[in-house]
Amino acid sequence: MRVINQKNENLWEEVEHSLEEHSPSGYKMACVEAGKVFKHVLKNKGYPVGDINQIITLFGWKLTDKEGLKKAIKKTEQIKETFDYQMTSFEAEDIVEAYKQAIQDFSSAKALSWQRRFALLWQNYLSLKTSFAKKVLFGFFGFFLVVKLLAKTSIGHSVVKFFVGLADLIYSWFIFLAVLFLVAIIFVIIIFAYLEKKKTRIKSLDEKRS
Repeated sequence: MRVINQKNENLWEEVEHSLEEHSPSGYKMACVEAGKVFKHVLKNKGYPVGDINQIITLFGWKLTDKEGLKKAIKKTEQIKETFDYQMTSFEAEDIVEAYKQAIQDFSSAKALSWQRRFALLWQNYLSLKTSFAKKVLFGFFGFFLVVKLLAKTSIGHSVVKFFVGLADLIYSWFIFLAVLFLVAIIFVIIIFAYLEKKKTRIKSLDEKRS
């Protein structure tokens, strides 16, 4: 497997050679090396590798198997922190395959079709099986529950009134700035059209004189 933008094309071969040892230490080494290659590819693509979990959260739509990658990263961290971690060949192969697929997903320069983008978006964010969708759903109903509870108390009315006033202030300034920006754009367009028209008229007069 060749890694894009990788000077040393033998990096992934180290992973495969470790798997071929058919030993617990080889399996663990293969997982660790696969994780290193994955981070290297991310770094070359311009992603900040300081927080891999954040990358997965923000760019998980690119991944074919986001949950598989998350499990692989978690297992790899356990391998690093546990001296006597018992690794089986099946477990190692699953971890390596998850890293391999993630590397291919992030390295692929081919644009995804809208059907594939929607499928990945659904799989990683919109499906109720994902933690993101559960958090959004919980936050949605939690927000309205808080509003309902606040509406039944005098303190709640004061709090709601404060936030409503704050929202009115923010949106009033937003609308004012948006209108001001629109007026400025229209003014620039009018001036530009006037100058172009004047330029054309001058050019026409010069042609007549010549």
